[in-house]
Amino acid sequence: MKHKITKIVTHLLKPIAALTNHQSNKELKERIILMYHGISKKPQFNCVTESLFIDQICWLKEKYSVVSLFDLVESIKSTEKHESNLASITFDDGYVNFAEFAVPILEKYGCHATVFVPTGKVGYFNDWDEGHNSFHKMQIMSYDQLRQLPKEFVEIGSHGISHKPLFRLPPNENFREIVNSRLEIEQKVGQPVRFFAFPFGPFEYNLNFYRNCMEFLASYHAACTGWWGRFNSLKDLYTLRRIGMWESDSCKDFIDKLEGKYDWLAVKEKIGRFYRFTPSLLRG
Repeated sequence: MKHKITKIVTHLLKPIAALTNHQSNKELKERIILMYHGISKKPQFNCVTESLFIDQICWLKEKYSVVSLFDLVESIKSTEKHESNLASITFDDGYVNFAEFAVPILEKYGCHATVFVPTGKVGYFNDWDEGHNSFHKMQIMSYDQLRQLPKEFVEIGSHGISHKPLFRLPPNENFREIVNSRLEIEQKVGQPVRFFAFPFGPFEYNLNFYRNCMEFLASYHAACTGWWGRFNSLKDLYTLRRIGMWESDSCKDFIDKLEGKYDWLAVKEKIGRFYRFTPSLLRG
């Protein structure tokens, strides 16, 4: 569904969303993971503008305890009751514009981010996006640039090797994508890789695929998906849900996403996966 149509539907569903959000999840503490791709000076494909990113960070810090992905995952594992809602920031693909625009903002506002890098594309560009109507070529950081990222504000995770949808690959290729990518980053960057993010989604993968990958993911603390959701629990450690940020978002869109106005997308995704992965005979 195109982002413009998604926003129209969200606007129409706001009265229902307000009612359901008020009635449910009262006792649950949010464990939000924001998913970005790029940051740019001006609006462009797959990038949030620098000024909007600053506004989003400021709003986020007022409403949430902004923590590293590691700390958010540890809070999920903990049996202690947490009083505050937590938010963590992630970036997929490892673009040069992350180092150029996002890192100075993270440093200024004292925020941490995890950046997921596809090892087979390091120093290359986002060729998987070619053919998209709004495609904009973006350079991916080299290993020299990855090593220069400030460790106190940035953690590097794996985004596989080829940036291909893993469900289309045989098990031996999935092993390479998940395990070998981690080993390469650790060897060339010199720091442990604790997190993995599956490329593409949310309709590319079903729960059975993630379960089949568990033995490959065992060396990671947790893994992120493209599935939509504001709440993550212990059972979700290797299928963590995230809230995607789009280039067309306004600050109001950002707030709506974090206040649950877009939660209907999680239901839509489940229905979409059902029809994608369930044989037509079983669907009737």
